Amino acid sequence: MKTINSKYVILLPALLFAAVILLPLLSLLVTSVFADGKLTIENFSSIFQTTTLKSIGNSLIIAAWVGFVSVAFGYGFAFLFTKTNLPFKNTLRFLLLLPLLLPPYMITVAWTDVWLFAGFPKTFIYSLPSVVFILTTIYIPLATFIISGSLQNITASIEEAGEMMTSYKTVFLRIILPLIRPALFSSFILIFILSVSEFAVPSYLSVNVFTTEIFTQFAAFYNFSAAIAHALVLTGICLLLIIPEKFYLSQAPFISFGKKSSSYKILLLENKSKWTLICLAYILLFVLLPLSMLVWQSVSDNSISFWSIIEQLLPSLTDSLLLASSGALLITLLGFAFSTLIIKYNIKTADFLLLLVFAVPALVTGIALAKFYNTPSLNLIYGSSLIILIAFTARFLFISEKIIASSMMQIPASFQEAALLMGASPLYVFRKITLPLLFEALFTSFFIILIFCIGELTTVIMVYPPGISLLPVRIFTLMANAPQSAVSAMCLVALLFTLSLIALMMGGHKILINQQWKRNQS
Repeated sequence: MKTINSKYVILLPALLFAAVILLPLLSLLVTSVFADGKLTIENFSSIFQTTTLKSIGNSLIIAAWVGFVSVAFGYGFAFLFTKTNLPFKNTLRFLLLLPLLLPPYMITVAWTDVWLFAGFPKTFIYSLPSVVFILTTIYIPLATFIISGSLQNITASIEEAGEMMTSYKTVFLRIILPLIRPALFSSFILIFILSVSEFAVPSYLSVNVFTTEIFTQFAAFYNFSAAIAHALVLTGICLLLIIPEKFYLSQAPFISFGKKSSSYKILLLENKSKWTLICLAYILLFVLLPLSMLVWQSVSDNSISFWSIIEQLLPSLTDSLLLASSGALLITLLGFAFSTLIIKYNIKTADFLLLLVFAVPALVTGIALAKFYNTPSLNLIYGSSLIILIAFTARFLFISEKIIASSMMQIPASFQEAALLMGASPLYVFRKITLPLLFEALFTSFFIILIFCIGELTTVIMVYPPGISLLPVRIFTLMANAPQSAVSAMCLVALLFTLSLIALMMGGHKILINQQWKRNQS
């Protein structure tokens, strides 16, 4: 009876999720295909206009190139960091991760500073190849970490058995590559979806893509029917990719935690210095250089007061920290609930629903939430910070669930069953066994979602209510008329703010781990 009750208690977040997120998306679909109570496809006729088709083509070209290049480079870094004795690989791995933890608009401004300083022509800076380049530097870390998790799960005995019969090159082609194929597909599809729905980077660089076309129809021309129709086409593109690959996305590890149940083979590099210098050169050129130029551009203009920029952005910093912290906590709790449904109770439908919502581009989600909640009866939600928390949840709940579920799958069921057989209550088992074993995953979920919420722009720019000032929205709206040095200074403030949060979270994590170790020793 207790198990049944706990199951239904865990189901409550799923029902809440369906009510506040799935209903707006379904409402958007119904609105687009029905007019005056009749089925119609008239709203989709504008898709075949030349400018719209060109924007779709640009989005697909960008997403495909970013996906392929990111996976290629990501695999190289993943192999070096996971399968070799590369020196300083933990430090190099953290530095490589930085672009993924920073808002895309900030990386875009940083690279614009580099190119303007180097004298690049504006025809290159504000072009499709520059969008591909910037998004690739952002998403290479994502591919690296997904593929690393898959490589770590290949036991050394498999490789060693293969090497007894053939060369390591053949072992790689016949054994390792097929085993990590799900992670390669997962990386490509996730990066493709994130790239095709990216709004800030192409918008800042004045590149006409499908997301900017949708935003223009919705926010500038108030052509809601065309915007909704275009939004559903963009969603359809993402769903056509993600649904056939559901198996790979479900099976590939997202982020791995703790010690593995079996060791994986470490290769000895013949020339460690060469590979270390290659990794260091990449990080210096493609990670640290743009951030350093952002700092220099911010302080080089004496007419810009850095403190005045901080004062101008201070309300946005406060609101962003409060809402991002609340969103990260809420999403982590929901992520735990959905992980329990999927892993413990084997309700795979929950995983599929989260996957579907994640496949919906961020701009489409924002439009759906704005259309659904902008009514007199739901104004309590639309006119408050609740709409932002809902937007955060729709955007990042899938990520939290995958992180926590990956860790939950590694907990042997015998641990909990043994404690229950000895008379421990389910609550005691949760506090003393489950929660400590999931601590790393829960903390990582909160940390990653906090950083993502801080930098989220595409969804919240569609729904943020009056009286609430969010940092990415504030900076993005000021970009159009502010000089380049002022934009760089604002992004530097956001950069320092984000890095301070990262340092604080990492320091807090170390303290908590030390305290937990001391308790275990006593």
